[in-house]
Amino acid sequence: MKALFVSVFSVLVLLWLFGCGGDDTPTLENGGKTVKTIETGISDDGITYFNKEYGFRICNLPTSGCSVCTRRYKDELEETVLLIAFTADDKWTFEETKLLDEEVKLESESIPYVTVSVMGSLTWLPSKPDAAKEFMNLVIELWEIYGIEVLSRKPVAGVNTTGYEAVVSLPMGDTVWMVKSAFFAKHETGYSIWLWSPEDKYPGMLAYIDPMIAGFELLGTYGQQ
Repeated sequence: MKALFVSVFSVLVLLWLFGCGGDDTPTLENGGKTVKTIETGISDDGITYFNKEYGFRICNLPTSGCSVCTRRYKDELEETVLLIAFTADDKWTFEETKLLDEEVKLESESIPYVTVSVMGSLTWLPSKPDAAKEFMNLVIELWEIYGIEVLSRKPVAGVNTTGYEAVVSLPMGDTVWMVKSAFFAKHETGYSIWLWSPEDKYPGMLAYIDPMIAGFELLGTYGQQ
């Protein structure tokens, strides 16, 4: 199901881009002093994900009951930079080259998971007064193509930026899955945090995903906000 979403999503975004980039590169100088650049990966304590290229970090990562994969996968328009599988024994092994294939396996075993993705070169975003909301609306247009009802949508606060989140439910085989997505934006770049969970496990997953959303922070270099 998600593979079909990704395919149509790519087509929809291409239509947005037709006829109409990405992130700020961190600088090394701040008032004549060298500033430590943002690193990419998981912090030593396991609770923060940093991304130098796209200038953001996410705090409040879960440290138990999950397996974390920082291998990155980029399709034509979007790059997945983080995948967290919520398995009771902490022993999920990531094997596939494409993270989308890993997600299909997780869905087949009814395992909740979180992905963090970045989409660059959205040249229409800077012209919008509320870029994060426009990014969310783009995805909602995709859901509406399939007749999927949006259960809720609202502003959501990150560390130093406001985003928007939307929740839908959708059938996947014999199981109903809940999907909660949070969208943030900066310049021509859109950031999204996704929770995919079987409906019966969804309430328990909110204790993991909500702190991650609240821990999203846009960065340039350490010491510069």
